[in-house]
Amino acid sequence: MKRGILLGLLISLLLFALSAYVIVTSGCINPGADEPIPDIERWAAKSSLRAYLKSNVPKKNSPVPVTDANLQDGARLYLNHCASCHGFADAKMSTTAEGLYKRPPIFAKEDWSKDDDNLIYWFINHGVRLTGMPAYNKTLKEDEMWKIVMFIKRMNSLPADTATYWKGAKAQTF
Repeated sequence: MKRGILLGLLISLLLFALSAYVIVTSGCINPGADEPIPDIERWAAKSSLRAYLKSNVPKKNSPVPVTDANLQDGARLYLNHCASCHGFADAKMSTTAEGLYKRPPIFAKEDWSKDDDNLIYWFINHGVRLTGMPAYNKTLKEDEMWKIVMFIKRMNSLPADTATYWKGAKAQTF
């Protein structure tokens, strides 16, 4: 009896794996970035990311103090590296970002002040597979990434000079 149940489970698992393989390799899943994301794919990606982040994002304090100069640097770095996808002060993104699969969050539309610094830093540092979000750990220095975190978290409450600089930048078509 137990042997029959185990054999049935094994055959079921093998058939499931074979079916998944045939579906993936047959070309019936459209990989186009302009297609809606299937619910199962969205669930798998989000579940995997949440589970990983829950236990793998280190907790540390930013080595960069919050100063007007560092916020200005953060704004400059954000505009140079992030704004074309994550938007400008006018909450608009570039036309290139509009075609990304999956659309990136537009930071000026939301309040990020309560979000975990370490989580934002992790996304900047490591990027996210299959989303268009690159890992900046080979492009930016650690303090530059922390300055971007500092800017994102304070985007809605900047000192006057930084706010003027930030609000003067506009999305460009490229």
